[in-house]
Amino acid sequence: MVSTPTTNPELSKPSRPPESIQDAHKLPTADDFLSHFTAVTQIKGMTMSEAKSSCSWEVSEEVNFQYGNDSEWAVQDRADEELEFRRNQWHHFINNELLPYESYKDRFNGRGIVIVAGNGKSLKRVRVILRQLKSLGSRLPIELHYWGDEFPTKAQKEMSTLWPSMYFNDLSSSSNILKSSNDNFFHINYQLKTVAVMNSRFAEPLLLDSDNIPIIDPESLFDSDTYKEFGTLFWPDIARTRPNNPIWAITNTQCRMDEYEQESGQLIVDKRKFFYHLQLAAWFNNVHAQYYNEFLLGDKDMFRFAWHALKTKYGTPRKWVTSVGTVAPNGYYCGHSFAQHHPNGSVAFLHGGLLKTIPKAVMKWERESRGGIFQAYKRSVVDERHNLIEKVAISMDGVPYLPNRPEDLGIQWCTDLKDVHPRKLDELVPGFEKTFEDLGGYWMLDNDGTHT
Repeated sequence: MVSTPTTNPELSKPSRPPESIQDAHKLPTADDFLSHFTAVTQIKGMTMSEAKSSCSWEVSEEVNFQYGNDSEWAVQDRADEELEFRRNQWHHFINNELLPYESYKDRFNGRGIVIVAGNGKSLKRVRVILRQLKSLGSRLPIELHYWGDEFPTKAQKEMSTLWPSMYFNDLSSSSNILKSSNDNFFHINYQLKTVAVMNSRFAEPLLLDSDNIPIIDPESLFDSDTYKEFGTLFWPDIARTRPNNPIWAITNTQCRMDEYEQESGQLIVDKRKFFYHLQLAAWFNNVHAQYYNEFLLGDKDMFRFAWHALKTKYGTPRKWVTSVGTVAPNGYYCGHSFAQHHPNGSVAFLHGGLLKTIPKAVMKWERESRGGIFQAYKRSVVDERHNLIEKVAISMDGVPYLPNRPEDLGIQWCTDLKDVHPRKLDELVPGFEKTFEDLGGYWMLDNDGTHT
């Protein structure tokens, strides 16, 4: 009798494809994401029609989108073939080109603040931040990232005397984990921020713009329930992403009506978990900057859409931005800063993104005759309901109300919440104008520097 081999029915079943993980943000380390990534890159590609179908704003709602409706891709949807090609590109990167976490995990540890700053003006802003951190009792170490010879050794030694734990990193050095360039597509060094986070010595970096002043000791953010849950804190911007922005379909993500764009004047991420996510953000922002900057504004949304692409939730404060600025004698409101919030709802930062656009003569007048530049704020009554629309304007102000206005005076850029009445900033951040004065915030006036 001839015996025939038996077949194990379990072994004969075709292997099941890997499945993506619903709560991938809870995975403990970067390498635990690898099977999740395999599953993500096998998800059926989304068409433009499918991606934008979930957002149904009406024209009458006056949604503030990041790019105008005359942008080429806003007028005419990008072809699905192009979206598929770009999606396959980042899939290939994730599956074949990631730097292994195991090889680099010993190069970073602890928590700290990362600031990209090398030129004279940004370093003066850093000094303001250092004075504020000292007054807040912060002990977080600080790491300044710069490019090449823009930050000489002598200047580094002088800066080191201002903070007990100060480090420096030249982003042009070959020793960096990720390399970059200093000739960005838009001539603004957006690309340096994504690589600064990757190349930082800190395992849990707080990325901070040089014009962003903490209102609280930022170390408390690491102890928030939101950060503990997600391992990230991404803050909202004032604009939304258009439904037919190509990035939705490229990242296989349906447009979201409850989500603002990201504002990366501050960002916290645990690199021990998201070492690979950060590589994808840098890949978008550095390797393919010219393409992605057609519809994403630099580094800020490269982070957000790297997380979307890899189907990983991120943490964000419940409150939207609050606009902070001035009120002219004629009642004109000009918002020059964003108040960004701690997950508990308190103000954590005042990010002066448009302060640099205020003409020197206007700033001098506001300081000497109007009580300073930190006068008022506008906060939406629906700032915790992100699916609802607040009418927002970003406009140019020629400052016609300035007494004895010079004919060659430049313009300033302003944000405004059209339907919100301005209130005194002291209600929200008591005494901040005096704090700003004491910190040397008006350095561009006191030092007779050029303020552009």
